[in-house]
Amino acid sequence: MSELSEIRINIRERRDRPGKWQADVTKPGSGRTQKNFASYEEAVEFKRAVLKAEKRGLLAVLESPKPRTLGKVCASFLAKKGKEVAPATLETYRFWLERSIVLRLGPSKPIEELTEDHVQADCDSRLAAKISHVTVRAELERLRALLEYARSEGLVDRNVANEVRLPKVSYVTKGWLYSNEIGPFLDCCQLGFRLIAKLVVFTGLRRREVVFLQRGDVDLRNGVIQIRSKPLLGFRTKNDKDRSVPIDPAIAPMVDGIVRRLPKRLDAWVFPRKNGERRGADTTWLATCAQEAALRAGIGRPITFHDLRRTFGAMLIESGVDIYTVSRLMGHSDVRITEKVYAPLSGRFLAKEVSKLGRHLGPLLIRAVETGTNSA
Repeated sequence: MSELSEIRINIRERRDRPGKWQADVTKPGSGRTQKNFASYEEAVEFKRAVLKAEKRGLLAVLESPKPRTLGKVCASFLAKKGKEVAPATLETYRFWLERSIVLRLGPSKPIEELTEDHVQADCDSRLAAKISHVTVRAELERLRALLEYARSEGLVDRNVANEVRLPKVSYVTKGWLYSNEIGPFLDCCQLGFRLIAKLVVFTGLRRREVVFLQRGDVDLRNGVIQIRSKPLLGFRTKNDKDRSVPIDPAIAPMVDGIVRRLPKRLDAWVFPRKNGERRGADTTWLATCAQEAALRAGIGRPITFHDLRRTFGAMLIESGVDIYTVSRLMGHSDVRITEKVYAPLSGRFLAKEVSKLGRHLGPLLIRAVETGTNSA
C-alpha cells in the first residue's frame, strides 16, 4: 500500500464462517466499511481495485451504501435459501416472512434499526389477538433465521430476535398406523395407491420422494432406493442430503414387479399418472387416498399420507431397532427429531433394554439368595 494512501484495508478470514474472507476498509472521516468474499483471491482483487481507484481519485466503490431495508434483506435471504432447500420449504419461509412478520414490521425499515422491542411488541400483539402460539413461534423462528443471515453478512451486529421469548408450545403427538391396522388399511387402498402405500410403510419415503422417484433410483441388485436431489427437475432432498433406503426383502418382489412394468428408460417415473407423466409436486391425491382407505378400514381418527412414513419408524422401534439407526433410515437431520416424534414408544423400547440387565444379573442374584439361605 502506498505511503500516501489514506485508506487502510485489512483482509482476514471470518471466524463465524471458515473459508470465507472479509476486508475491513477504514477511511479517515468515513468510518469503517466491511466487504465479504467467498475466497481470499477475491478479497485481494478488491483491495487492488480500491487502491487503484484511490490513486485515480475515484472512490465510489467505498461510498457507504444506503441502509439495507428489511424487505431487501429478506429477498436476498430467500434467494440464498432457494439454493439449499426444496421448493415447498422455500414457500413456507416466504409465507412466514414476506407475507407475515416482515410485512408487519415494515419492509422499508432499515434492518440495523430493528430492535428486540419491535419484535417483542409484534409477537405480544399477535398473542393478544388470539393468534395461536404455534403460528407466532413459526413466524419468530423464520425471522431468527433471516436475522442470523443478516448478521453473517455483516449487516447487523447481533440477532435481536434471539432476545424475544414466547410461551412454550405443548408438543402434539404425531400419528401412525398401529400394527393391527396396517393390514386392513392396505387391503382397503385403491389398487394404484396400494403399491405406493405399501412401499412407504416399508421404506419411510416422503411424499415428494415418491413423486420424484425414477427407475434409475431403484437399485434392485444392491437392494436399495437412492434418494438424491434433482435440481433440474425441481426436487431437492430434505436438508439437501442424499441417502440410500434399503428395500425390505418382504417387498422386493413387489418393487421388482413395478420396475419391470416401467419403460426401459432410467428417467421413467415409478408412480406416474395414467399418461406416464409425473404427478404434481403438490399433489393432494395421495392424502385423499390415504384418508379414504382409513375410513373404509374402520379407522376412526384422521390418517395422513405422512402417517404412513411414521408407521415405518414406529414399526422399526417396536421391532427393537435402536433410535440412532431409525433416525438414519428415516433421513432425519438430528436424532432428537426421531426421539421427539416417537417418544410414546420409547418407554416400551427402554423396558426391553432394561430387561437385558435382569437376564445378565438374574443368575447371580439367585445364587446370592441361595447362598444367604444356606448360611442361615
